[in-house]
Formats: sequence, structure tokens, C-alpha cells
Amino acid sequence: MNMKSITGLILSTAIIFPTISYSQSTEDHWRVKTNVYLELEEYQGQRDSQNNKVYDKASMIGKLSLTNPTSTWSFDLEHRESLRNHGKNFSNSRDSYIRNRTQIGATKQFIKDKISNLDINFTYRKESNDGTPGTQSRSSNSLYWLMPSGSIYLDSRWTFDFWGAFYYYSNFYEANSYEFESEVGVSYKLTDDIKARLSYYSDKAWDNEFTTQSLQRQIRLGLPVTINQNWSISPYFRYLIADIEYNNKGYTTQQLRSGYRIGTQVEYKVTPKLALWAGAAYEPTNWKYPKGNEKTSGNSNKQTMYLGQLGVKYSW
Repeated sequence: MNMKSITGLILSTAIIFPTISYSQSTEDHWRVKTNVYLELEEYQGQRDSQNNKVYDKASMIGKLSLTNPTSTWSFDLEHRESLRNHGKNFSNSRDSYIRNRTQIGATKQFIKDKISNLDINFTYRKESNDGTPGTQSRSSNSLYWLMPSGSIYLDSRWTFDFWGAFYYYSNFYEANSYEFESEVGVSYKLTDDIKARLSYYSDKAWDNEFTTQSLQRQIRLGLPVTINQNWSISPYFRYLIADIEYNNKGYTTQQLRSGYRIGTQVEYKVTPKLALWAGAAYEPTNWKYPKGNEKTSGNSNKQTMYLGQLGVKYSW
């Protein structure tokens, strides 16, 4: 996997952003945070003579954020390189495909007081098309999104949280499309170190004529826990209510029968600036129809996804 883009991204920001920071006074100090991690996804369910999985995907992700306590603006940058492979256990083969994407965003804080807060984020993302290893990637689409998010503090324990993002895809090889993704819910502070979260998630996509292409709905539960000054853990659960795909005439072409995801993230602070973290998730699903290329197995058309993450965070 090509790491030049991620390495260049981190090094250039590490040089430029601290220079900006030191040019400010102590009270007006810009902070840089980096998060570099490996993400592995494995999908099982393919029906072949050896019962191989559908495919796996290995990704290297680099994230950078720039914040200032005295400013209402913050900025973020992300680059991802992904290698998707069919049936060969995270390795290059004639069935491997590489895709990369880079995005940059800016967030403006409009409200922050004892009652509520409100932010609006604008992000631009450039994504490549699938390409075989060793070949030059081609542009696939440009994505623009506008995302308001915020919280309303109902009392000392209860908080209402929300975010919603409208996406516009400018596609290079097909018609443009649109998408709206949102999550609303409540959180309850059991103690200073434990907070429970319950939310409703929705994602809907349309083609260029606003005919529905897909629809997802989920109930999400989370329980982030701060164990001590070094350790924290954030287990979560997602119940998949619906996952439906449509053709250009509005007829259903695929539909989820049942599914859920259970996972967690664990973080360990080595120093006040350096943290190590890991994540894992398990997601079994049953589908109404077989997926393309025999991606599901059995009469119930089952598929199982396994997710693993390992990363390093550092505050400059």
C-alpha cells in the first residue's frame, strides 16, 4: 500500500501548523492533533467450493485537526488509502483494487453557552476510482457536504444531541447524486466518568432526478466509560432497522432481513499528548436476495463483517 500521501500529509502539517501556532500569543494558540491508524475489514459469506469470504479491505488513514480555544473556527484534513482484495487474505492479487480519497473541512461555531451549542461544517472530498496495484488512479467523484451539529443541555445530566449532513456527489463517470445522513438522540450522564447514549440514525441517497437509490435506518446505543486517567473504553451496539436498495424506477432490488453490529474502542494515554487506541466490531446480516458475485451464502443469504482498528493519536 502506498504510504507517500499519508506521510507527506503528516510531515507538511507538522511543519506548517506549529509555525502558525508559535506565531500566536499564548492565549491565542493553535493546537494540532493527529490520528494515524490501520483499519481492516473482512466480509464473509461467499459461496465457493472452499467457502471463502467475499472480500477484505485494508486501509491506512491519516487525520489532522487544527483548533484554537479562542477561535470559533476549526479545520480538519484526512487522507485514506484502501486496498480491497477478493478472496486472498489482505494481499495483492489480480483481483485487488486500490482506492484513495482526500478531504479537507472547516467548521464554524455559531453558538456555545450553558444551554446549547451549534456548529456548521463544510467539507470537500476528492475520491479516486478503483485501480489495480501499480497503476495510476483515476478520479471517481468530488463530494461536497454541509453538516450542522449541536447539543441542547436539558439539565445537569440529560443532553439532546443531533447532526445532519447533506451531500452532493459530482461524479465523473455517471450522473451526479445526492444524500442526506443524520443522527438524533439523547445522552445521560450516570457519573462524571460514565455516559449512556441512545440515538436514531438515518441515511438516504438519491440519483440526479431525486429518485431514491438507498435507505438505511438504525438504532444506536453507546456507553463511553473513563476508567482512570489513562484508560477509557467505548462499547456500542447498533440495531439495523432497514437497509434497502432501489433501481432507477423506484423498485426494491435488495433489502435487509435482519442485522446488528456490536463493537468497542479502547484508548490508552501514554502521556498527556500521546495516546494509543484500538477498535473492533462484529456485524452479521441476513438479506432478502443474494448479493452480486455470490457475496452471500445459504438460504438466508447471510453475510458477516469483521472490523479491526489500531492507531496512534498525538497532540502537537
